[in-house]
Amino acid sequence: MRWSGRGGGLRSGRRRWLDGRREALARRTPSARVRDSTRLAVVRLLPEAGRGTASALAFLVLATPVLSLVFTLASGRLVGSVPAAVRGGPGSPAGRILVGALVVLGASFVAQHLTAGVREVLAVAAGRRIDRRLRARLLTSTLGPSGVAHLEDPELLDRLEITRARNTGMTPGIAARAAVQVAVNRLAVLPPFFLLGGFRWWLPIVTGAVLLWMRVAMREHILLSVRAAIQQTPALRRSGYFVDLALLPSAAKETRIFGLGGWLGDRFAQHYLDAMRDVWHQRAASQRRLVLPVLTTLVANALAFVLVVRAATTGQIDLAQLTILMTSVGGMRMLLAIGNEDVELEQGAAVLPTLFEVERDLAERGEAMSGSRPATGLPAVAVRFEDVYFRYPRGDRDVYAGLDLDVRAGESLAVVGVNGAGKTTLVKLLARLHDPTSGRITVDGIDLRELDADAWQQRVAAIFQDFTHYELSAADNVGFGALALRDQPDELDAAIHSAGAGDIIAGLPAGWDTPLSRRFTGGTDLSGGQWQRIALARALLAVRNGAGILVLDEPTANLDVRAEAELYDRFLEITRGVTTVVISHRFSTVRRADRIVVLDAGRVAEDGTHDELVVAGGQYARMFTLQAARFTDLDRGEELTGG
Repeated sequence: MRWSGRGGGLRSGRRRWLDGRREALARRTPSARVRDSTRLAVVRLLPEAGRGTASALAFLVLATPVLSLVFTLASGRLVGSVPAAVRGGPGSPAGRILVGALVVLGASFVAQHLTAGVREVLAVAAGRRIDRRLRARLLTSTLGPSGVAHLEDPELLDRLEITRARNTGMTPGIAARAAVQVAVNRLAVLPPFFLLGGFRWWLPIVTGAVLLWMRVAMREHILLSVRAAIQQTPALRRSGYFVDLALLPSAAKETRIFGLGGWLGDRFAQHYLDAMRDVWHQRAASQRRLVLPVLTTLVANALAFVLVVRAATTGQIDLAQLTILMTSVGGMRMLLAIGNEDVELEQGAAVLPTLFEVERDLAERGEAMSGSRPATGLPAVAVRFEDVYFRYPRGDRDVYAGLDLDVRAGESLAVVGVNGAGKTTLVKLLARLHDPTSGRITVDGIDLRELDADAWQQRVAAIFQDFTHYELSAADNVGFGALALRDQPDELDAAIHSAGAGDIIAGLPAGWDTPLSRRFTGGTDLSGGQWQRIALARALLAVRNGAGILVLDEPTANLDVRAEAELYDRFLEITRGVTTVVISHRFSTVRRADRIVVLDAGRVAEDGTHDELVVAGGQYARMFTLQAARFTDLDRGEELTGG
């Protein structure tokens, strides 16, 4: 160009893509994976926002350089026509050119701002939609495995923390929104590039090469910071825990009573600073490597300005061309521009490789717990633990070392043992929240791994020591035991009265509709013992819905001895014929069971009825004697004080 004297099967397809994408990511280095996620994966996310939105964004992005070119040419023509228009007046040819250029300039200006506003609105909406869909995918993946091993794996929890982006606040949706603006910034270089090429063909190439070098160096600096922060995720997760302790209501009472506020603040600062110190050090080292690219960029820009000004002073270009070229030299710097959107793009995109890995890992774990055989009516004979070994994820010791145990159908079995003997682990294996490391568990002779995990878990109703206090209505807290009965008041009433908790519901402000949390309007909280009865009612509702095994892990820890004995007597009557496993440290509970086993060193140390074990004089007899003496002393104390 020479210048004249005057200027002028959706789901399956997505699944196949994800599988291929994850395999490719797994073969790449962390640095390459972050780059790849930025360049490709974020762009591929945009259709997740809807094809209409993605198409509109693509059109608006491509329209931007066209409007920019029109604006630049109109600006040059406007400035170039001013001297002649001043001499000839508004009615002269130059005056009419000025007016026309002014109209085009104003129209392109308005169009640029309108498209920018619409583009920003669509990009924000697309980003939010992408984040919602990714959160739904992650939630589905996390809930996919029927067990809980993945939620007790520290390494996986660290990766889940990365996917939540709590350390940076930059999500993939924010990265997708930023990618739109980054694309606009990069395409904005095209008009200046071609306009400068018409002046000196080599000038935009040299300037562009230097600016690209500078951009690569700055991008590496950002990526290094992102990678360094990701590597510190475990430490940052620990520092975040201290923030949670300081802010969440669950720990508020103790943090204030024990005066832990200052200590928590110090620990947060210590862990955060320890984690970030290395990040800051790497950032500083990376910044020093930017000195030479910065100096070279300054020289290249100065050269371009000197050439344009010299051409104007020697009469090689006129005023219109000078305006266009000066604007173009400045426009080339958009190739270098790295703003907040670039940081948001890199940090938000850095989440994606980990998110893909987590999805793949959880899918594999879900497949490992797959089974297809129905669980209807099981167990009819017994559940058997056969030479079972078990170790928790990343654990350093076996909880069980050759455990053999029969849980007979229709029998009440009590499990006792010292702390750490594996009592709660037994429940997790029985409910198939974990699979054995080796050995097997059979149900009426069928390996538990062959049963449909979800169907089997519906056959098991359990109350754990750390059962959940749902901050929802009382109806939800009981109804979650059997969603099919959630909206049947008669069933809820039967379950709550069976648990001896009818007076709890009667005393609530809005009855079953009362939120069981003071964090909500009209809500209330319950005492520990009341929560225990609500949880028991939840399990009993599951039994009413057909659950064949009822597991109570420390079921009455918040009740006094007499209330516990009364509740357990009623409980045995209600669950007669149901396979029941009870874990308790109180012998007033376990002595009423049909059978008692003592766990020790990962095996069953003793097995029999209460009377048989007492006569045997072993570990159970010693524990029973010690506790019976304590309870006798308590009873005497109550008599002396009139209790």
